[in-house]
Amino acid sequence: MHTSLTPPPADALLFDWDGTLVDSQDANYQAMVHALSPVGIDLEKEWFYARTGISSAEMIELLAREYGVSLPVAMEDLVVDRDAHFRQRAESIKPYSAILEVVQAAHGSTPMAIASGGSREIILGTLRHLPFRDLFDVIVTREDVERGKPAPDIFLRAAADLGVAPDRCVVYEDSDEGISAAHAAGMHVIDVRPYTGRDTKGMPVAR
Repeated sequence: MHTSLTPPPADALLFDWDGTLVDSQDANYQAMVHALSPVGIDLEKEWFYARTGISSAEMIELLAREYGVSLPVAMEDLVVDRDAHFRQRAESIKPYSAILEVVQAAHGSTPMAIASGGSREIILGTLRHLPFRDLFDVIVTREDVERGKPAPDIFLRAAADLGVAPDRCVVYEDSDEGISAAHAAGMHVIDVRPYTGRDTKGMPVAR
């Protein structure tokens, strides 16, 4: 395990999903492009990668405001279409090896949670294909809270479900929104981007 990923003393570890535990950004991007193309929104990859911490619905709302367009179909229908397209690629999603090492090292000694702005159905459907599928004590998603990241709600809910004080939690994150959420929750945060081959905007780093 890379020494910079070793958590300081903590009572719980909280992990974001997309871009932290799993290399799913490209699959998510392609799914969102598929959903948005019919409504006239041309989704730029760099814009998308920089905002992977927010939910699909929140992302679509933000895009619609920025483009100044009224969506011709219901938001929920776009999200359903996006999710259906993503599920076709769920089996191809792989974990980041550096973060997998952290999870495996902590299992059995430190409670762990997935704390994601993503969909519970999508996470559970993808998780069953992954080597850490049985290693998490709690899963908290956007559906479980009133506000998504960068609000702290998702992380605070995960800490509460684990029965751990927020200031005793360490968060692993890959997005600016997620890092802001962790700080707002009063938690220590480790930015995984230097160890997952992404820059600070979430874009792949040339090797």
